[in-house]
Amino acid sequence: MPAQADTASEVARAARQFLTGEAARLGLVEPQFTVEVSGSPAKAQPCPKPVSVEPADTQFPSRMRFVARCAAAGWSETYTVRAEVSAQVVVAASQLNSGQPIVADDLRLERRTLVNLQDALSDPAALVGMASRRALRPGQPVDRRALAPAVLVRRGASVTIVARNQGILVSSTGEATETGRRDDVIGVRNSATGRVIRARVTGANEVEPVGIVHSPD
Repeated sequence: MPAQADTASEVARAARQFLTGEAARLGLVEPQFTVEVSGSPAKAQPCPKPVSVEPADTQFPSRMRFVARCAAAGWSETYTVRAEVSAQVVVAASQLNSGQPIVADDLRLERRTLVNLQDALSDPAALVGMASRRALRPGQPVDRRALAPAVLVRRGASVTIVARNQGILVSSTGEATETGRRDDVIGVRNSATGRVIRARVTGANEVEPVGIVHSPD
């Protein structure tokens, strides 16, 4: 029958499986794990059948708790698991100011030890067009919780109005009457006609028309 050492091994295996699954779900690149089971009960408790292991607290890899249960013998024990997790994650390639729209050249991948898997990001392309709510130094990891869609057009800014129709592209200039992020529909006053149109934000100070609001008096 499995003794205490065997139960600890089952807990370690369950912890590695959990971390592997979480890393895959979050899309982490090249994750690596080391797992140590500690805080085990002092006495060995045989179990006539394989124990089941369930996570109890997994917020921080450095201190997780898993519960091992032996239904056949009617006991359960809580084990502490200390894990170190690293992966290739997105960091700032250069200084990023708070609210600055992120472009591909602003980012790179570097291996980092992760305190919390949920905050890590491994796909630089997914961050383009976003902004960090706080400034980042070169080499500082980009925190998922600090991200928000970047403001691409500010009220009063000069914008380029780009209209596309059956392969023909026509551009003109205008003034934004509202602030907007990507895909927001805002008001824009056409500089040539004076008309205020509704336009969708497509890039930094760039919009495409979706309708006319009113004409000038």
